[in-house]
Amino acid sequence: MSNSENMKKYKLKVRVYWEYKHYVKIFVFNSDDVIVEPSISNIDETIFTINKGLYTLRVEINGNIKDEVILINKDEDYEIGGIDNTQYSDSKFISLPQQFSSALLSNSEGASYGSSFEYYTDPAVEWSEKETFALNSIDSAKLNSSLFIFLRFPSLKRYKSLKKSFSKSFFSDFEIVDEVGNCITKFDTDEVVVNEQYGWVAFNAKLPHGIYYLIYRGEEQRQVPIYVFRYWHTQFFMTLGSKPLFGTIRTFVAQHQSFNPSEPTHRYIDILLNKLQNKDYNLDDELIQMAAYGKYESPMLGLICSYIYLKSEQTKDDRLFKAIIQNMQNVILKENTESPDLRALNILASNHFENHNYEKTTVVGTPMFRVGFEAILKASVENSELISQNSDNDYISENLLFDSPFITFKPIPLTNDRAVSPIFNTRGPHVGNVYSTNVKDLLGKGLLSFIQNKAQSEVSDSWVKNSISDLVIKDENVSINKISNELSISANTVNRIFIEFNNEAKEKK
Repeated sequence: MSNSENMKKYKLKVRVYWEYKHYVKIFVFNSDDVIVEPSISNIDETIFTINKGLYTLRVEINGNIKDEVILINKDEDYEIGGIDNTQYSDSKFISLPQQFSSALLSNSEGASYGSSFEYYTDPAVEWSEKETFALNSIDSAKLNSSLFIFLRFPSLKRYKSLKKSFSKSFFSDFEIVDEVGNCITKFDTDEVVVNEQYGWVAFNAKLPHGIYYLIYRGEEQRQVPIYVFRYWHTQFFMTLGSKPLFGTIRTFVAQHQSFNPSEPTHRYIDILLNKLQNKDYNLDDELIQMAAYGKYESPMLGLICSYIYLKSEQTKDDRLFKAIIQNMQNVILKENTESPDLRALNILASNHFENHNYEKTTVVGTPMFRVGFEAILKASVENSELISQNSDNDYISENLLFDSPFITFKPIPLTNDRAVSPIFNTRGPHVGNVYSTNVKDLLGKGLLSFIQNKAQSEVSDSWVKNSISDLVIKDENVSINKISNELSISANTVNRIFIEFNNEAKEKK
């Protein structure tokens, strides 16, 4: 072979089917496993100018990877995804790597995710259009918002293998309650639809807007807030295993009650949720543009993308995201300003944008996203009134779990009437006064001695209580404000825990 042949350059052109071009990544590796940089790269095509030889063409989508070994000895065209050779007759076709999601997703051509079996997808679509339950006290015809919940196993095969070990029905430990703990329904009633042959359960009801909780009462109990927006329909999906797989939660907010498996924004939401869980706050231009236009079809897309952008160091799209956040509050979700997620977005926006203020009154209810709750929690160190004592968010602070981009926690007491103990001053902004007093003087010798002598194993399984005990043992001159700063929790939560320690001490006398 002549040197001129060895030095000859060929063009490898890679196109991604239009439906996936915003979130498929293309990489080319040479025989030494080194990435080859493209000579041209844009949303329509990626072109590599390379020598003759063997290469690996890698297709990545939503964390799933497919490698194809290719020989380059002439110019080549490849099309990724779609239907074989539908766009360009001279292209070679490479299918996408298999994708998985608890939501039953497919593309516009009907190609499904690897987890979207018909025996789950068909009933999910069917029961998203039918009510399984109606509130007795309200005429559902007058309601303009709804909640749809669909729980299922990864596959029929997996369900059958697990079913043998179940001591009771897989759905019996679930219930839905309202914001103050009133039971809407338990899943072991006829107010949900259950299929024990294939392993799925569906709940669908028109409900007043506001916050609801899905509670799991089985082993390792869990509580999950789900927000129902006025004039919108919330659709909640989760996969089950030997226990519920809370990391698989997917929630959509749709204009129409019927679930649409091929809605394009659902797939973007799936990608963004994986980014949130992995603390990956980088956004491609394509994802940003999709969020800018897709938020009108799905507020959830705009909400998640805004969360990620505001957590990032990016600034070049500040003007766009200021507009997105303003539109979500004033246009898209204009009658849902009490939403805790919108409150959390404003807190993050105040950290990201100059001259952006947020409301410093108590946040009522908890956001659906953990990143939103963490923003409120962090801000409460400076503004303790954001999380009032004995509120939901106060109890969630010490019961928060971390295996999902959505907020989940060990079940907390829900009630309209949580009395505030008078043991310490718990009202008004706590700057100076008791929250700045060292605990030695604040608690008194008896309570201080009780905490210091309490064995670690006796404290509780609460990381907050354990950490507070450690700080008090280490330094009895520490103040509530100092503990709040050390643990990044509201001073009101610290105060409430000291009250609980005091009640325990009284009971032991």
